[in-house]
Amino acid sequence: MNIIKLKQLRRAKSYTLSYLSSITGCTSSYLSQLERGLKQPSLEMLRRISNCLDVTVFDLLSENEAADTITGNTPGKKYDIIRHHSRKKFIMPEILTEYEFITPYSAEKKDNPRVTGMYITLMPGKWSCEKPISLNFDFSIFVIQGKVKATLDDDTLTLDHGDSAYIYSGIQHNFYNAWDTELIMIGYGISCL
Repeated sequence: MNIIKLKQLRRAKSYTLSYLSSITGCTSSYLSQLERGLKQPSLEMLRRISNCLDVTVFDLLSENEAADTITGNTPGKKYDIIRHHSRKKFIMPEILTEYEFITPYSAEKKDNPRVTGMYITLMPGKWSCEKPISLNFDFSIFVIQGKVKATLDDDTLTLDHGDSAYIYSGIQHNFYNAWDTELIMIGYGISCL
């Protein structure tokens, strides 16, 4: 987590630790420890904090490092190439899940693409999130390696290597790697970051 960014975003909103504590439901002490890098927040806590600060979870995680991105911007041609070794990534240590942006992404929101793609790695016995979530945009996943148990509202389905799913906005979902091999998926959604 970008601890400097958290403090900057909180101060930009003129929020005290006490006020942010009251709207996130956690203690001022806990928030202070996050800002000083003494604790790592859960994904659920990141969601709560980002909602209160009117930013995305990715904004809190972004390290603002310069990515090795090649941009073509000539008349009639516009493209970005993101090198595999310099993708913006974050790892949720609690759940051993790794997310990597495979499309350009800037926390400053300059020239972000309309579509956001993520390369997702789940270790055996791990979930994509601590609990089911719903998003306010449609997205699709594609299983590159392994199998996944997809919980979509009240249904649980198994998706095999090569399968894909389109999940509509508002559907409660979570993904679980119930097998003994690493699971790799790609997810795409219309960017509202």
